Amino acid sequence: LLYTIKFEVKMGCKKNMIKLLLVVFNIVAVIIGLALLGIGAYSKYEYGQILSISESKFTSIPALLMILGVLVFILGFLGCFGSFRENRVILVIYSILLTLVLMGEIVAIIISLIYKGQIEDSVADGLTKKIDAYIAYDAGEETGTEDDKEIVDKIQDTLKCCGVRGTDSYTDNETWKTSHPDMVPKSCCQNVADKDEYCTTTKNPDVYTDGCLDLVTTSLQNNAGLIAGIGFGFVFIQIIGICLGCVLCHRIGRDGYKEV
Repeated sequence: LLYTIKFEVKMGCKKNMIKLLLVVFNIVAVIIGLALLGIGAYSKYEYGQILSISESKFTSIPALLMILGVLVFILGFLGCFGSFRENRVILVIYSILLTLVLMGEIVAIIISLIYKGQIEDSVADGLTKKIDAYIAYDAGEETGTEDDKEIVDKIQDTLKCCGVRGTDSYTDNETWKTSHPDMVPKSCCQNVADKDEYCTTTKNPDVYTDGCLDLVTTSLQNNAGLIAGIGFGFVFIQIIGICLGCVLCHRIGRDGYKEV
């Protein structure tokens, strides 16, 4: 009888320890979920137009971060609730959903690695089309819109660059040269008066000489690397969460589980 009591106490301590670890794990998951949601929202607000220049899969990076943040937050809350209540049904659902998210992250990481090598070509095509549309809008043609102008200006002003590979995207364009010879948009320059829409390239040290292609490509590749790194980190963390959830489910199932 004494042995039985000691055994049950030992098993109960182990179950409480697993429960505690799972609760702590999911509290951290809730915090991480909120952080990812915030990072995704900030990235969408600050870099949405820069990311939109590419026609690749990476334009949805901020949205993916926000979706991942929401999923992690919900799963963290669900895991905490199931652990506190010691409800086996909730913990089974939690483990299954966590496994599905894990599988989705692995697929997303694989896709990101596949498309990473195609970013530069995609950015070059997208940026060239946007600048051509910008020039068309400036010339009063219907093929360009104000949105095209705003996107290009935002990219050039934020990244401190000009054109695809330099100012020649404008100065060598026949349509642009007709109305603005030796000029570029004011977003290609620093220290430009608010009333001015353009700035000269002639002996002007304030003109950005770097093209935007390399800078946008680097920005997207860095974001792709960040997503892959976050994904790998979550894969490892979620495996721990799945294991803890399954072990606690087994313990509760053996001892009898509580209803919600």
